Amino acid sequence: MAGVSFGVLGPIRIWHDGQELDAGSPQQRGVLALLLLSEGRQLTLDEIVGGLWGAEAPRSAIVTTRTYISRLRRLLAEAGAAGRGTEAEIRSAGRGYQLLVDPAAVDVTMFRQATAEAREARARGQDTEASRLLRGALALWRGPALGGLGGPFFEGRRTWLEQLRASAMEELWALDIGQGHCADTIAELTLATAREPYRERLWELLIWALDSEGRQDDALSAYRRIARLLDDDLGLEPGPGLRRMHARISAARASLV
Repeated sequence: MAGVSFGVLGPIRIWHDGQELDAGSPQQRGVLALLLLSEGRQLTLDEIVGGLWGAEAPRSAIVTTRTYISRLRRLLAEAGAAGRGTEAEIRSAGRGYQLLVDPAAVDVTMFRQATAEAREARARGQDTEASRLLRGALALWRGPALGGLGGPFFEGRRTWLEQLRASAMEELWALDIGQGHCADTIAELTLATAREPYRERLWELLIWALDSEGRQDDALSAYRRIARLLDDDLGLEPGPGLRRMHARISAARASLV
């Protein structure tokens, strides 16, 4: 994209005409992340200070925050004056600030829009288009969201964003299985269940993919593994989705006897 663009789906980044700009110290990047995540809403100075420091804000927090805002304003103004295309501006609003920028210049906004469009396409039965949109959305990620930023606010937002990413990935795997692309999906889901062994939806998808490939024995074995894991580690039974998957495969096998 020509002009200024921003990334929060990974370390906090600013680019101008494809060249990365120096966004400053981690706390200055944190100010930028807060403004980007507000999606054009005005943030008060107290909200920004709270997001950066929480309850442990030093006496100098307000002055320091204003310094970060000033530096970011200068950086964006210089980028806007030097190029063409999308520009961004931090405006004062009462006791606060807002970042004005084209939503298409912010990766998290693009991600959320693309995943919403994918769900609409899937609802219309356009699975190929839904898959294309989801792949494009997931390609925007460059690592863990809000990389390099700590504190309760950013940890909470990171968890939320990573859940959105996981949901999009699960939707893409479901589309792939439904379209018969199971071999690569099985390999990816095998790794995913190893990383998140208690996420039942991943096991549902793996069992479905194995069954779709004609590997019913492996599918039932996977069910027994997650059932044992849930029982031994958490004292839980498999949820409704897993039980339905198991019952369907078991019934299909019994009908062949």
